[in-house]
Amino acid sequence: MKKTKIEQRINNTVNAFFDDEPETFGENSLTFASDSALLKPETAAQFNEKGDRLIKILKRAFLFLPGALYLFFGTLSILSFDFLWSSLTVLGVLLIGSFLTIFGLGNLKNPKHMAIPLSIVVVGITTFWLFSTLGGLKYVFEYGIYFFPLALIAPLLAKTLVDDKK
Repeated sequence: MKKTKIEQRINNTVNAFFDDEPETFGENSLTFASDSALLKPETAAQFNEKGDRLIKILKRAFLFLPGALYLFFGTLSILSFDFLWSSLTVLGVLLIGSFLTIFGLGNLKNPKHMAIPLSIVVVGITTFWLFSTLGGLKYVFEYGIYFFPLALIAPLLAKTLVDDKK
């Protein structure tokens, strides 16, 4: 029984390379490049759309999300601790967080997209102000994390407002 499975697999493998019947994608190993289905505009457009969606997902997951996290908690930390009020620390947090969020969600060529990191900073300042007046520095970091989803939603809203053509 095992021998027939192995022979069947070998036959399937050989047939995949030397079979004359067209496969489901219209390609086999002996197709000429000029006859390729990948050169047809319809097929290329489908691959391009899937690639664009994948790039957007990867940019938002690996650039925007860490940048927003860094910018939000960096803003809370700078406002909370006096020893972080050096120009190098403030500039570093703002530049790194801003570039990550703009690369992940916006476009550096559009100066209006500076509203994206600015919205995260505003949410961070508002969170600090709210919780520092309610319960002091202890509440800022204990309950401030609950405002982080708002720091993810605000840049998306800011981007739609900026990109609105009207």
